[in-house]
Amino acid sequence: MKAVSLIFILLGWLNFAYSQENSPSLLSSQPVLNQMIGNCYTHSGTDLLTGVYLKEKNLSSVVQPHPLLLGGIVAGELGRGDIESGFTCDMFNPAKENTTQVCSVQAFNRYVSSTGTTVLNLRNQVKNLEKNMGKLNDLFSEIHWSQSDKEEAIEAARGIIGATCSLNSIGDFDNPKFIQLVDDARELITDLSPRPVTLGSIFSGLADAIISGPGVFLARRMSERFSFSDDGQDAMNHILKTTYKEINSQCMAYTRRTNQPRVPGDFYAASTNYRCSQDNYMYPRRSGAFIKPKLDSIDRQIREGLPVGISVCSAIFYARFPNINGYRKTLGGCNNGGAHAITVTGIEYRNGKRFFKIRNSWGIDGCRGLERGKSQCAETGRSGCPTDRSITCENGVFYMSDDYLGLGLYAHTTLRTASPRVTPRNMYGR
Repeated sequence: MKAVSLIFILLGWLNFAYSQENSPSLLSSQPVLNQMIGNCYTHSGTDLLTGVYLKEKNLSSVVQPHPLLLGGIVAGELGRGDIESGFTCDMFNPAKENTTQVCSVQAFNRYVSSTGTTVLNLRNQVKNLEKNMGKLNDLFSEIHWSQSDKEEAIEAARGIIGATCSLNSIGDFDNPKFIQLVDDARELITDLSPRPVTLGSIFSGLADAIISGPGVFLARRMSERFSFSDDGQDAMNHILKTTYKEINSQCMAYTRRTNQPRVPGDFYAASTNYRCSQDNYMYPRRSGAFIKPKLDSIDRQIREGLPVGISVCSAIFYARFPNINGYRKTLGGCNNGGAHAITVTGIEYRNGKRFFKIRNSWGIDGCRGLERGKSQCAETGRSGCPTDRSITCENGVFYMSDDYLGLGLYAHTTLRTASPRVTPRNMYGR
């Protein structure tokens, strides 16, 4: 009996020792990327693809595709709403089917600089194009246009012209699609801009109104004339997809010409054996004992050598509040900020306390924001404000303890594979 008890004690000690062991560092040599296009899910999805590639190839580092380009191309193929819906898996699952070589992070940044502009300006122009096309798409769904609608349409058309002309220095947009887009925007401005009133224009306007009804004629005429309005969403996606492909094509040509770092040719194929699913538990708000199994599931996947995309309330990165009410609403939504996607890449123990190593897409600026938030909370004199025992940030990489991450966590990804090397039991503990 003594021998059996000794064995159980030894097994328990070994299990405890394992639980205290830090996980292998994932993505340790990858750059912490600054947010490029306001879509954190493309960043997290790219991290998941990278993590799978490192695991399958038994490597510690690899040149990554740029999330802005990869996310834009994938979203264009699927329709903007799929990736904007807010799930990392919506990026990961279609991206691994990608057959287009996407420019690397390093090459893209150098290419943009070589054109005489900045990455920030490029981001703004792409967002400007997308925003104004979406605005016109919404306007063309209306039957009647008020004067403010017409003014908004003119403003959107001017935004499209400005964005397209600015982007032309980065990609070759002198092709029929973009020429037609700019021509239609100019025509829209001409038709909607105020004109001198003449006797002929009065009779013409009256005739149009009699035939079609006041306000209907102009809207229908514009709808027929503007290129992407017949089936607005599909046509808008097509233009945006072409935008990203044009930029990527020019960047790849620059990469080959200047021998810049390239994404491996088998980067996406390495992930075809994996399927991403999302465990979402946002509503109602959950914390404490409910969250612990979720954190343990993340831990197990990390120890299998695979990153985990998670969704959190962005306010936890600012650490301004001492309890969950500062980060989550009672029904589960986010307080003091919206939803945000990030990637867990490692587990680390500090004085016996588990910390999750997190890659954010905010760059090193995120560390400064965290320190300001901690100070602001402490200055209020409230007890329980976040400290280094809860959350830290080092060179743009965050570390969050179990209890602190649980304040804002409401979803995580699961990567599944049919490979005999990773069975459902040893990967998920089920």
